[in-house]
Amino acid sequence: MAERWSVVMESDVLSCAGVPAQSLSAENVTYVVGPSATLVIMQAGDRPDGNAVQSFDGLELREPFPEAAAARLSSSEPPLLGFVRVHEGYVPLGKLRNAVSRHKPMNIDGSRWPFGGTGELTWCRLHIADRLPFDVLDQVRPTPQHPLPGIDWLRFLPHDPVPALSDFVAAWYADLPAGDDAIGEPDRVLPEPLLAFYRAAAGRREVFGLHNEIYTADELEDEDDGRAQFGAENQGVFVMLMDPTEADPTVQYEGLHAEREREPLSGFLLQFLLCEASYSSPFTGFATVTAEQVRRLVEPLHRVPLQPMRWPGDPTRHYVADGLVVTTAASPDGSIEVYAGSRHRSALRRLRDPGFVWERFDG
Repeated sequence: MAERWSVVMESDVLSCAGVPAQSLSAENVTYVVGPSATLVIMQAGDRPDGNAVQSFDGLELREPFPEAAAARLSSSEPPLLGFVRVHEGYVPLGKLRNAVSRHKPMNIDGSRWPFGGTGELTWCRLHIADRLPFDVLDQVRPTPQHPLPGIDWLRFLPHDPVPALSDFVAAWYADLPAGDDAIGEPDRVLPEPLLAFYRAAAGRREVFGLHNEIYTADELEDEDDGRAQFGAENQGVFVMLMDPTEADPTVQYEGLHAEREREPLSGFLLQFLLCEASYSSPFTGFATVTAEQVRRLVEPLHRVPLQPMRWPGDPTRHYVADGLVVTTAASPDGSIEVYAGSRHRSALRRLRDPGFVWERFDG
């Protein structure tokens, strides 16, 4: 372990705050408010929805916040210092800064927030100035192992994407129970790939997309030329269209640099799911790197044998392993954007590489 993050004793930690100092406890975290510094002392552990170190460069804090601590977390002076309590003592995280905060509305004298000040703090992410080496990260945020969804669905590709889609959804979203809102018999003609998507997604709203979106059957919009708008980019920059009377129609774009996709609807819907898995899963990573760096990263993974997509870059390709989806998208300047996603943090560990610089990484 790097000496910079070597374990220190409690007396050394508390001396950083100065005297007099006030100790304030919350769930899995202690705030020490002193004249020289504000200390944020976490309990070691992997708590994705709680107070914990979440990545090599950040920790997250949630309400309730002691009032004195909340005021300090929103200020740059005195400095914020982080520590994690482990069995042997305390691991110093170094300097922290408030990267982003959320507040809830308040009523003051009948005036609803926002007013001149800020509302009550409900959540904040603190940035760790010096990234934690992975061995230190494992000490302060030990990651449990879970059974991972497999990639048996690849056996259907490239010739039969529809059962691949169904099997992918069943495995990837196994933690989300299927609902009873299957579409039944829609009141219009629709291609079988889209009907299969609806059947697989029944009761799982996430399947329709948290970044971009596939419309539900009652949201489809008919164009004057007979095409149907069946999905859209998350900010409405472009929409996706098809001829609903065709068995496996071409996917067309309106508002995008490309007019149409390479794969027909059956392959496109699976690719859409893979993109969403890499962008919007609970645990993700992102980097902008060179083609050679990407080649080394994806070498141990399985390439999905479908024609490359045209967005978010052209070409965009997908690579998978148990519980893991990686999307690579070419940029006009020759660099490659890499998105990685999983529903289980442990699946991202295989992407740890000291020569690969992640801009964001939850593994």
